[in-house]
Amino acid sequence: MMPQLEMSTVPDLKLTRKIPASRLLVLSLMVIAGSSRGEDATAKAAVDTLQYPLNVVANDKSLFLVDLDLPGVWEVTDGSAAIFVRGTKLLRKPMNRPRPIAMHPAGGILVGDSATREVYHIAQKDAEPKPLCKARIGIAMAIAVAPDGKSFYVGDAEKRATFRVAIDGGEPELVARVNSRGLAFDGDGALWAVTPDDAAIHRIDVVANSSESVVTGRPYQYPNGLIWVGDHGYVTDGYGKAIWKFTADGKTEKWFEGEPLVNPVGISFDAKNLYVADPKKRQVFAFDRADKSMTEVIVGSSK
Repeated sequence: MMPQLEMSTVPDLKLTRKIPASRLLVLSLMVIAGSSRGEDATAKAAVDTLQYPLNVVANDKSLFLVDLDLPGVWEVTDGSAAIFVRGTKLLRKPMNRPRPIAMHPAGGILVGDSATREVYHIAQKDAEPKPLCKARIGIAMAIAVAPDGKSFYVGDAEKRATFRVAIDGGEPELVARVNSRGLAFDGDGALWAVTPDDAAIHRIDVVANSSESVVTGRPYQYPNGLIWVGDHGYVTDGYGKAIWKFTADGKTEKWFEGEPLVNPVGISFDAKNLYVADPKKRQVFAFDRADKSMTEVIVGSSK
């Protein structure tokens, strides 16, 4: 529907000649374009609050948190969140629908964006996102950087497959027909993937470009993220409100379940904690890996 024009936009028709329909159409389109630009400017000028924290990655000093609805990425240090890079609410523009995140080995972050079918390198705060995949990744759901830092791996939900991309960018290369929603390397260089399919956990050989199922039978109600720590992995289960633990021989069990988790999605870790992003709680929770004690990472964010 065309927006109604304000009286100040069109002169009094009793005192002037009629404006042709084509002219009115042009004026209407100008109003629409102006409204779109105004919406984005208003979003930037608004007071920033954490809205839908979907994914998280930790480094030695900070947490980086993907906010799907901001949209953009926050950097969290000592419980205080500040915007690292802001996306846009304009459709099909870079960083309109950011989802997975990983640390880039040369500095900054890698972020997948389903709006533009891309993975971007954002080298520093407020830097221009650099596209790396030639718009060939449909819906990026997971990113893992290779141990040698020369490439990264992406789970594409649209193509239901996992791809390899050179760290500086290039054509995505098919690695395995595994519908990865979470990806992580172990100490031996094997790539672990969690999927929503019957074979929930896969081990991918990135040299042979092959995979094998390790955990089967859909033990997880709605698996989201995956990490590998030491000799075992962890999986977030959104519908199950749980964190699962699994081993390389296929054994899996609940590691944590219930409150405060409502919809755990992203997961990361450091030397002491597991970090879990819960968009329904607008919060990231830190779980002590030794005793499972929990703290809220972002002060005053939970609803």
